[in-house]
Order: sequence, then C-alpha cells, then structure tokens
Amino acid sequence: MLRLLFLIAAVCYGLYAYKHNGTGSAPDGAAYLFADQADPVRIGHMSEMDRKDLFVPYVRGATYNVPDDLYNVVKVHKTDGRRWYSYEPRFGSGPYPVVILFHGAGRSGLSMIDMWRKVADRKKLLLIAPEPQTRWMSGQEQPETLHEILRVAKEQGLVDPDRIYLFGHSEGAQYVEALINRAIGPWKAAAVHAGFSDPSRIISPADPKPIRYYLGTRDHIFLPDAARSASNEMAANGHDVELHMIPGHNHWFYQAGPAIARDAWNWFARRR
Repeated sequence: MLRLLFLIAAVCYGLYAYKHNGTGSAPDGAAYLFADQADPVRIGHMSEMDRKDLFVPYVRGATYNVPDDLYNVVKVHKTDGRRWYSYEPRFGSGPYPVVILFHGAGRSGLSMIDMWRKVADRKKLLLIAPEPQTRWMSGQEQPETLHEILRVAKEQGLVDPDRIYLFGHSEGAQYVEALINRAIGPWKAAAVHAGFSDPSRIISPADPKPIRYYLGTRDHIFLPDAARSASNEMAANGHDVELHMIPGHNHWFYQAGPAIARDAWNWFARRR
C-alpha cells in the first residue's frame, strides 16, 4: 500500500526539490517513475577509473554554436506536437543501432548530434535528439514521448530494437539517469556526462541496467564526491556502474564531446 501511494504521489505531482551539495537547486521531474520498485535483487558492481586520455584542454572563453552544415544533414520531425531531430549515417541503410541524445540546459538537440555525428558515420548509428517542452527536469517529460518517437522511427525501418542506448549531458544527463533507473524502455544502457541527481531519488528497479558516468575533476556544478555518492547508490540498487573521472576537465562538453562520444559508443557496442 505504501508503495502504491508513493507511485501515485510521484505521478500526480512529479516535482521534487533537488538539492545538490550546495551547488544550487533544480527541479527533479519524478513524474516518469514508471518502473516497478522492488527490493534489490542484487547489488550492482561499481568501479571508478581515471580517464586522463579523454582530457582536452579547455580554451578560456570558448563558445559553441551549431555549425551551419549540420542543418543540411539532420531531419526535423514533430510527433505529438514535440520536435525531435534525427541523423542517419552517410552511406548506410537501416535498421541501425540507436543513440538517443539529451542536451544540456540552454542548448538544443543539434548540439548533441554535432558531438556524435562522426561516430555515427563511422559506426553506422542512428542519432535521435528530442526536445523537451521546457526543461528535462521540469516534471513534464514522460517516457511515452520517447516510445512514440521510436515507434515512428521503427516504421521507417531505421531502428534496430535490440540496440537502443541513452546519452545525456548536464541536465540531459540527470534525465537519462532517471530514465535508466525509473522508466520502462527498450534501452540497453546509458552513459552521461557532467550530470546526476540526488541519490535519495534513486529506486530499486526490477530490471536495473548499466550506466557509465563521465565527470571532470574540475566540474564546478557536479562535484566528484557527490558523483561517487550517486554512483554508489545506483549500484546499491542493482545497477552496474562505472564512474570515469577526467582529470582537469570541467563542465564544458563542446571540445571533449566527440572523444567522449566515441568512448561511450565503444562501451555501448558491448551491451546488447
């Protein structure tokens, strides 16, 4: 009964205060709490490793704008009133493995496709980048939207249903963590850069799936010790977790992004 009341409350209200070790507060959209909560059937494995190979020196004052040529190679869709972008690899034909990309606050899905498109061309991947109504963690985003987007892409013969993965940056990373922990979906694994949520929001899903975190040791928004707390809590609730710490790296994604995308795909490719 308590579990039922908890689920009803989460779906009805879907908005918690997220307090992250003094780094600020942001809404934590809990309305996508659809996974069955269960007693942990196993304790997941948690490992931490140093990834200095992924470090790209930050250029002070660096800015990022979506390159003009990207507009000519992505497709823009609208499903149930929601905009999403797709990118098909050059010289390929579906069905493809799929990576669903979730951008950070103030950006668009195009920025994520830009970071991933070289990997997509090389490995023959379909990239899907949805847009939120307002923000990913507003409490308005629901897994049904992703299921509908995937249905449309499947009807076009583009999706390998056995190879679907999630990747997010910053606030998009928070949402991906929530999806892999709380939502029911066909995704096999998730990887995130520079983002995670309050460990108290993590549940024990009936079917925990693996997640990899990438975080810079100089990230001023999401701190290393807090990342370890989130990683340990995910593992305690059944997920296999890898925490990859990048020495000297900060929150900025748009220089190291292509290398992180390549590394994340190499990990995804081993998970079917």
